[in-house]
Amino acid sequence: MILIASSLSGCFTGIESTPKITARDVRRQHATETPEMSYARDVTGEPVASWSSGKKFIVSPGKISFALTPIPTADRLEPGDTLRYAGLQPVRSMTDIDDTIVVLTTMTGDTLQYRIQEPIEEVMKRTTLEIPFTIEMTLVDKASALMDGNDYYITTPVWFNENGDNITGRKLVKIHVDSITAGNTNYPLAVHFTDIDGNRSRVYMSTGTSRSATRNFETLFSLTDPRQRYKDINDDVWDCITWSAVKPEMTREECRLSLGNPREVVRGHYLERWSYDNGYILIFDDGYLSDIRIR
Repeated sequence: MILIASSLSGCFTGIESTPKITARDVRRQHATETPEMSYARDVTGEPVASWSSGKKFIVSPGKISFALTPIPTADRLEPGDTLRYAGLQPVRSMTDIDDTIVVLTTMTGDTLQYRIQEPIEEVMKRTTLEIPFTIEMTLVDKASALMDGNDYYITTPVWFNENGDNITGRKLVKIHVDSITAGNTNYPLAVHFTDIDGNRSRVYMSTGTSRSATRNFETLFSLTDPRQRYKDINDDVWDCITWSAVKPEMTREECRLSLGNPREVVRGHYLERWSYDNGYILIFDDGYLSDIRIR
């Protein structure tokens, strides 16, 4: 039987005084450049200097009137509505240095403004420009051209069904991308796919290199079958891994594949403790999983 977690009592002694390894250290130790890291690098917004009249932005969930004026007009917008770029205008600021107004129009012909505290010449130098609570349609178009109709291997179990509800999916299995649509403010792309069992689901994907870009292509997908890189893992353990579960006698690498990198590792002579943010604690004895605890 697969053991996802079990509550065990007793003390864990003998290694608490040894040096600790943080999640950042673990990621650094396993950070290598992969083809997935470069695969979707061109899925970016257009430089502002390339923007032309009519360029589309999709309204994402959130209080868009925090960013756009006039507020009554912005408050009438709904997620999924389309805004079109209509140009840049200078406006004098309180510091006597021009700010820039990004002018947008709604599908009903109303005008909205997004103010940037920079002169136009500086705004025009930007390689990308995010307008809060909107998604640049260029991102969706580029991702669609790259990914629509392709097969990948999904590496995350964090899926959403077609109603937008969070579900636990099976990772490291082949999926077929059906379409790309606008996502949300944090993750601008929604990747819709069908899994090997015929279930339709989606994941949300970020782009770019900002600190908030935590779910880029390389964290969600593999271009090749991960099973081929781990042929020494038996089928029973591999099935366990695809369901993000662990069981006794799994190796450290097998547990890492199943649950990801731990938040903290504490090592002793023979015992090793891995701690996860969700409260899971894995105890290894001479390299093999011996105890599974929940804090």
